[in-house]
Amino acid sequence: MSGLAKILHTSGGRVAGSDRNLDGDYCKRLLKFGISIFPQDGSGPTQFLAETHLRPGEVTIVKSTAVEDQVSDIITARKLGIKEIMRSDLLADLFNAKKGIAIGGTAGKTTTTGLTAWMLKFSGLEPSCAVGGVIAGLDTNAFNGSGPHFVIEADESDGSIVKYNSFISLITNISRDHKPLEELTQLFSTFLSNTVADGTKILCGDDPQLQAIKENLEGEVLTYGLSPICDIRADNVVIGKDRISFSHEGISFMLQLSGIHNVQNALAAIAVAKVLGIPKDEVASSFLAFPGMKRRFECIGTVNGITVIDDFAHNPAEIAAAIKTARQSSKRRFIVYQPHGFGPTRFTREDLVNVFGSLERDEFLFLDDIYYGGGTVEKDISSQQIVDEVKRKFPNAFYFGDRDRIVSNIVKEAKSGDMVLVMGARDINTICRRILELLQ
Repeated sequence: MSGLAKILHTSGGRVAGSDRNLDGDYCKRLLKFGISIFPQDGSGPTQFLAETHLRPGEVTIVKSTAVEDQVSDIITARKLGIKEIMRSDLLADLFNAKKGIAIGGTAGKTTTTGLTAWMLKFSGLEPSCAVGGVIAGLDTNAFNGSGPHFVIEADESDGSIVKYNSFISLITNISRDHKPLEELTQLFSTFLSNTVADGTKILCGDDPQLQAIKENLEGEVLTYGLSPICDIRADNVVIGKDRISFSHEGISFMLQLSGIHNVQNALAAIAVAKVLGIPKDEVASSFLAFPGMKRRFECIGTVNGITVIDDFAHNPAEIAAAIKTARQSSKRRFIVYQPHGFGPTRFTREDLVNVFGSLERDEFLFLDDIYYGGGTVEKDISSQQIVDEVKRKFPNAFYFGDRDRIVSNIVKEAKSGDMVLVMGARDINTICRRILELLQ
């Protein structure tokens, strides 16, 4: 939503919004941009009409699937007769009007989208972009470019991914998250079938679900990955503490990222570059300059040899990838996870227990309370229940029901060479700075 607000604002539109928490990072960024943000108490639509001198028929209210009918601003807008559209419909209208590059998948799509948009911008193609994270070097999650391309992170969680008619349709992987595997496979298959006639479908050839989908695809298909069957492959892969390097077709590539999954993400961007005709040496230069995405295995700081990492991982596949990466550069790991919401936690419960139940003896797990963002969701699962199940397989799992206890326990026990890995899509990352301050 915030990314779309920026794009519309810079396109000359008159934009405002509302939020439950006006102190949030995205709200602060929009306010600095000159966009009005109102408390979500039902007053926003009326205030916006008064500020702009517009009539209700000249205004549209945009909402995401997370916004229920009971939200006060929606009630006010309906009373005033303001037209409503979904966020995904607005994004699809903007995206489909350009030569769109849509990047979807259960995990890795944010980094792949950010890297791809960075690569196009670095190469002078001036794309538009809307991504679900902040690109560190640009300090934004969206921008409105003058070029013909629009790079987006395509969300499958609400089914809206099928609304895009892409010039390039890219999928990083498919695993259970939000929806059953069969339903996800159907969604992604439809997304791929909506690629324009002269477009290209790009798939990670290392993913078994995507290998199965590939058999039924028509038109141009490119695969990337570490498997020898892939069209775009990496040779001489080296995974360092804070960088990766590999070669492809005689060109060396290096990024200031870590983890084998980021080699796959980089190969995905190389596949896009191949379709667009961007020279490989130019791609390599853009990769070397890429500063990464905020909250994607982001190092917040190191004190007394103890490193604190903030990662947006919130589904089992992302959590497993983050932990695997952390193991490459630390003696022991203190792992903190904030479950993403009651619905997602309920749906992925078994997978979460399996991931955390496979932790190693030099690792310690702390679960925060399940995130609740308001609304009528059923609260029939708890972090305590998850920890109780994990403990049957892995003893070092804890639930305190108190973030201060999580912080104090870690500060007391962590030693030089250890890593604190804080994961979750919401506000659990606020403890990162507190841990560093107390360690000092």
